[in-house]
Amino acid sequence: MDILEGLNPAQREAVESTNGPLLILAGPGSGKTRVIAHRVAYLIKVWEINPYHILAVTFTNKAAREMKERLYHLLGDTVEDLTIGTFHAICARILRREGSQIGVEPRFVIYDDDDQLSLIKRSLIELDIDPKRSPPRPFHSAISSAKSHLTAPEDYVKNSYFDEGAGRVYQRYQEILDDTNALDFDDLLMKTVSLFRQCPEVLYKYQKRYHHVLVDEFQDTNTVQYKLAK
Repeated sequence: MDILEGLNPAQREAVESTNGPLLILAGPGSGKTRVIAHRVAYLIKVWEINPYHILAVTFTNKAAREMKERLYHLLGDTVEDLTIGTFHAICARILRREGSQIGVEPRFVIYDDDDQLSLIKRSLIELDIDPKRSPPRPFHSAISSAKSHLTAPEDYVKNSYFDEGAGRVYQRYQEILDDTNALDFDDLLMKTVSLFRQCPEVLYKYQKRYHHVLVDEFQDTNTVQYKLAK
């Protein structure tokens, strides 16, 4: 099929502009995700870029599936050679391959929201903090926020009574995660940044592989996601 078929002039311009960085500003429902899919197809079919060198990042698993479906209609089985997924899924793959270099064992388990809250409750009890008077959820939010800003437990700033408690809980929570070879969702991103910083040869390997990086909903990236893309 014609890769540019059905695109309006602005969308065509975005698909065909392949020299250097490109930022697309457009409102909801204006076809930004569609443009990414057609842009990937254009890179492969017109510029003859090897799909192995293309990375497309989405914000949700649903968006990743939709992206793959769109690209399958445009490219067929070639889509299997692309890397498409959320920041978390892509980082999990990288850590399973390379994480041992920073002490992350390949068979780590990933804790979901409920697992994390249970672990925070355990940390509270071990620190003699009553979970009924100090519910786990605010501590979970504080820890997640710290990790999204690449703040380790030892660097957590304690500006208030709550921060002092949150810092202690964060420290114990992370110790238990490390002891049980588990990562939470924020760890997937934070530890990948640490891996790239500590092991420049690993960073170079992925820089060399991915010549074209396309990020959907880039305006919603937080600090750690921005660092990864950069």
